[in-house]
Order: sequence, then structure tokens, then C-alpha cells
Amino acid sequence: MPRVIWKAIIVAGIALFLTSCKSSEPAGSTDDFLYPYLEDQQVGFLNSTLDKEINPQFKFVSNRIWPYTFSEGLSAINFLGTIGYIDQQGNIAIEPQFDYAQNFKNGTALVLDHGQYGFINRDGDFLVEPQYHNAGSFSNGLAPVQQHKSSSWGYINQKGDFEIQPQFEMAVPFSEGLALVQTSEHKEWGYINTSGEMVIPAKYQQAKSFSEGLAPVQLGYKQWGYINKNGAIIIDSKFLEAEPFSEGKAVIAMPIDKENLEQKKYGYINRQGEIIIEPTYEKAFSFHEGRAKIKQNGKYGFINERGQLIADPIYDNAWSYKGGFAMVKLGEKYGYINKNGVFAMEPIS
Repeated sequence: MPRVIWKAIIVAGIALFLTSCKSSEPAGSTDDFLYPYLEDQQVGFLNSTLDKEINPQFKFVSNRIWPYTFSEGLSAINFLGTIGYIDQQGNIAIEPQFDYAQNFKNGTALVLDHGQYGFINRDGDFLVEPQYHNAGSFSNGLAPVQQHKSSSWGYINQKGDFEIQPQFEMAVPFSEGLALVQTSEHKEWGYINTSGEMVIPAKYQQAKSFSEGLAPVQLGYKQWGYINKNGAIIIDSKFLEAEPFSEGKAVIAMPIDKENLEQKKYGYINRQGEIIIEPTYEKAFSFHEGRAKIKQNGKYGFINERGQLIADPIYDNAWSYKGGFAMVKLGEKYGYINKNGVFAMEPIS
């Protein structure tokens, strides 16, 4: 087993997390982030100074819930094929029984049980029994659900009653009080409020959810721009692709040159639509804690808000910063870098 070199890191600005109180409403906490790590193919967790908090004891399984993260004091864990939840002491809080499970948000979690989606509370009891072909998480007290493969989408409350009747070709969770929906008739996208009223008409061929008051939509000539919550165009359509805003910046894609209008590179704009980091990347991702993941030549690295590389693109995979650290993958080994791009924990497996 490789020797692990632990470096003491002083971390500023650790976010407040919610503890695993056994109630329907999670209690606030000053507990720090817990970070998953591998040792001999067993998963444990580190605290905010990257000291061991939960000893490695969970068999590593790479799937769509990896890397494991805590939310409201609980973390979904893959127990060799079935998903359960542990608390911040490493104890099993909800027995492994699900095919898939998301982390908790506002006291509820979306789970997949025997091929059907439902919702549980923090005690592991079903708030809404598994009965949906597809579903999204609760936001603003509502969750989008599709009862059968050929059914329309609607929105239920936490009792499982439809607050917005099934009528949409597709529907996504609410964000900033509005939800993106696709109409069944013309297959166009618009936005509804929590009463189900279409407050921004369904007229977009493609669109994405609101973030920081703006939403990317596809406008003229299949190019992307941004609208506000009144549906007014705030940033004209001029991008091949556009993503929601994060920390005042949004990922966009532009053509490589006038001769290659379909080939694109990724960069960043500000809220005025001005390019602030030139589109030079193979792929780019949202900013978190003043850092953004980028992809060059098939490898991942990180830049700061000025577009300067703080971690060269050498990693086979990487994840966004949380609490001052980012998980990175080299080969089959996982480690953590700090916000200067320096290893705070050397990659191990």
C-alpha cells in the first residue's frame, strides 16, 4: 500500500453543512465538508484539513453517484450494487436497498427502487412511493414526474398529489422559481411558474434553466443567447453553445474560425455578454469557488477567474472545487489539489 503523505492545510471559508438529524427538517451545523478518498480500493472520508474522519471501509464502486458527497448530513453510498446512506460518523443511516439514489435536498431524496422512482425522507421512509417511470428532484416544493414511458410530465407535491397536471413532453426541476418545460404540441420550450402558468412562452427550440437571473436559450440561426425572467433578450444570440451562469460567468462556445462554423472552442462571458476568457478550450465547465475545470487534449485542468492556468491539464478526470479542494484522477488513482493547483493529498488507489 502506498504511503499517504498528509499535509496540514488551513482552509478559509468552509461552507456550512447540515447534519444528519433524524427529522423531516434537517438541522443546521458547522460541520465541515467530508471528502471521499481511496485506500486499497476501500472508500473512507477526510475532514476539512484532509485528516481521516471515516476510515476506509466501503468497497469502491465507480458509478454515477461517485464521488460520494454529503448533503444534509447524509451521503448515498454504493454497497456492491445497492445504494444506502451513511451519516457523518460512517454509520449506516438508511439501509442499502435502492438501485439508484440522489443526495438529500430540503429533506427529501429521489430514489430508484425496482425500476420505479419515488422519494424518501431522512429516516428512509417513503414520502412518495416508487411509481414513476422518470422523475426529477424537489424544488420549490414540487418535483417533475412521468408516470409511464409514454406519459406526459407533470409536477407533484410531497404528498404525491399533482399540483401541475401532466401535460408536458418534458419537464425539469424548478430553478429560481421557474421551471423549463417542453410542450407536447410543437416540442418547443418555455418556462412555467409554480402555479403551472406559462410565464415565458414556449417558443425556443432549445433552452436551459435559470441561474443568476438569466437563462440560455436558442434564438435565431440556432445560436444561443440569454433571456431574463420577463423573457427579454439580455444577451443576443451569437454563441454555438451556452451554459447557465455561475459566479457571474457562463461557459460559451464559438466557431474555431469563419471557415469552420461547426467546430468550436469553449470560453467564458460576463453578464454583459462580453468574452472575458477567450474560447481556446476543448471543453469548459462552470466556475466554483473562483476556479473552473477545463479540458485540453483530452485531459483536465483548472483556471482562475482571469483565465490563468492554476493546474495544468494533465488529469484523466477532475471535479469542481468544494471547500477549497478539488478531487482529481490520475490513471486509477484519486487525490486532491488545493486552489493553487498543488497536491494537498497525493493520488492513491
